[in-house]
Amino acid sequence: MTVEIGIQIKKFRQEQQVSQQELADHLNISRQTISKWELGKSLPDLENVIRLAEYFNISVDVLLGRKKPGFFRSLFDGTERRQNHMDQHKDENNKAAFYSAYATDIKPLFLEKQRVNTFIRIEEAIFPQATFSKMMGYANCLCSFSADQVRIDQIGKFKVAINIPVEQRIAQFSLSDIIEIKLQFGKYFRNVGGNFVTLIDIVTKDQTYYFWVESLKIAYVIWHHEAFSVLNIQIDQAFQKLLERTSEEEVVMAIREKAEDIPLFYANKSF
Repeated sequence: MTVEIGIQIKKFRQEQQVSQQELADHLNISRQTISKWELGKSLPDLENVIRLAEYFNISVDVLLGRKKPGFFRSLFDGTERRQNHMDQHKDENNKAAFYSAYATDIKPLFLEKQRVNTFIRIEEAIFPQATFSKMMGYANCLCSFSADQVRIDQIGKFKVAINIPVEQRIAQFSLSDIIEIKLQFGKYFRNVGGNFVTLIDIVTKDQTYYFWVESLKIAYVIWHHEAFSVLNIQIDQAFQKLLERTSEEEVVMAIREKAEDIPLFYANKSF
């Protein structure tokens, strides 16, 4: 890492019309720290490099001045992306938290109403169908539905570029405590990749938990699984018609085919 990053931080900050104070508030640091980075007097640590890249919607390589944005940026980009992204950061509710995978403690993110990347377990099935990874950037939360109980656990803690396995209870409540579940879809580009995701809002009497899951199958399962039949599930009418199809593969394919109607999930403040 070189002082080039300071030049890049200032460049992208000014392009997106963000003040040093606004950026500092987002990172929970002082404005003087931002100023020192931009003047090359100090350098951000790894955690803040990652958060800066996510905030500006660029790869870490671009932030370091190494290469141009990749294919997925142009694939999922739009003329209003930059302004929409700034609008999202002005909205304190429902923030999409790529950062959750790099947090040592994700419980405060729920209290701040940020979206957390999670695995969803329904009985014995897990979505996405993947195992816990020690690599940084992967989901470190597990939301489990078993019988009439819901559990939310932190299952990983980011430390020195490694996702260390942990088991830390965040919340537990009854299925009957859920007022409604809201389903939405989004897409993203991140560094050199991109994908579609399901956004899940679990609204309880005491708190709303905002999740994003790197799986479209989970929406189909929630819509069709018997355990959720007694719950109020909210979804856009057009997508509801897709979910009502009987074939899981057909539903996933149909959702992907509506890519143009699916917004960037971290660039729309309604999320």
